[in-house]
Amino acid sequence: MRDTAVGGLATLLSWPSWRDSDAGPSIASQVSAAAHDENPVVRMRAAEAAWAMYAGLSAVNRVAAIGELLLAEVSTAVRTMLVHQLARDVAEAPESVDTILRHLIDLDNGCIDAGSDDSRRVIFCLLTYLALIPKAPFASQTIERWCQNAPAHSADVETFAQCARDYLAPSGSNGQQRAYQLLSVAAASSAVRWARDPQEHLGGAPLSKEQIAERQGAVKVTYGIAQQIYFASGAFDEEQGHFPDKPKDLGTFANFAFPLLQTCAGLGVAQCVHEAVQTMIFLAPLNEARALQAIAKAVPTDGLYAADSLAGSDVIPYLVRLLAEQRPLILFDEDGVTAFRHLLAAFAAAGNQDALEMAYTFADVFR
Repeated sequence: MRDTAVGGLATLLSWPSWRDSDAGPSIASQVSAAAHDENPVVRMRAAEAAWAMYAGLSAVNRVAAIGELLLAEVSTAVRTMLVHQLARDVAEAPESVDTILRHLIDLDNGCIDAGSDDSRRVIFCLLTYLALIPKAPFASQTIERWCQNAPAHSADVETFAQCARDYLAPSGSNGQQRAYQLLSVAAASSAVRWARDPQEHLGGAPLSKEQIAERQGAVKVTYGIAQQIYFASGAFDEEQGHFPDKPKDLGTFANFAFPLLQTCAGLGVAQCVHEAVQTMIFLAPLNEARALQAIAKAVPTDGLYAADSLAGSDVIPYLVRLLAEQRPLILFDEDGVTAFRHLLAAFAAAGNQDALEMAYTFADVFR
């Protein structure tokens, strides 16, 4: 009954007409008392109106007041709600929010390492905004540190990439360049770790738990980054049959995306290659020669990727389109011929029937 009553009062407090009425101070007093109640369910209902409780304060002072409740809170669910309330002032008081997050993570690092999905997500989304837009010191330093040693912080970098998707997109505004810079550092760190010891790639090679974890982390990071670029590009929407107008700044997006996708595909791991190639094919009409070279570099010659039916269903139609629409590029341009021949050979060698038929039909290209 008490939590239901507090929930009702919190709802009234959230309405300006009630908050500014004669009853407003009394309601605020009751909700404030409930925010310190011994019952976490009662505190949770009060936390829903935390912003409204301090609506009369400046953004900086309101963040400080909500932050005080947040740092004293022991319930993950209540804490998550308070972080949501804190987020409402992140644009007006970024440095204050950044400071509260630093204190929170110093107090309990588990809030990002082992918190609930919702708790972890809201904190990461705040860190992402703070690192990309106002470049607040704690958020920036934290994400930079994760990206510089991405394989060891693969779960954190993966979540950061997910939260950064809107900034990666063609309409990513002033956070776009910063997002690509940070994720490029993460992808490069993963690529370096993956290629560090060729002996690790040999079948039956004895690997320590640390080596296995780092290798898995490198793949997780590059796959996660390539996947988020794929979603951000609009390629997934088009695949699902949605055809919104392509944004005017897709060219800028492609300029950022291609180098990063090439790094992700450079591991040669099929799942990373697949995500990168799908996006490259989607962006190919912007610059056919660039895309053809990038896709050829992305597709390894070992046959593992080319043998996958999903890979063939993406790449072979792309090659057919090039034959129909870009014949000068693949018949007379030396680099284009080499790249086209590499792709056709990779899929033909993997036993792709369509590639084999194309190789016989266009023997001059394949030779």
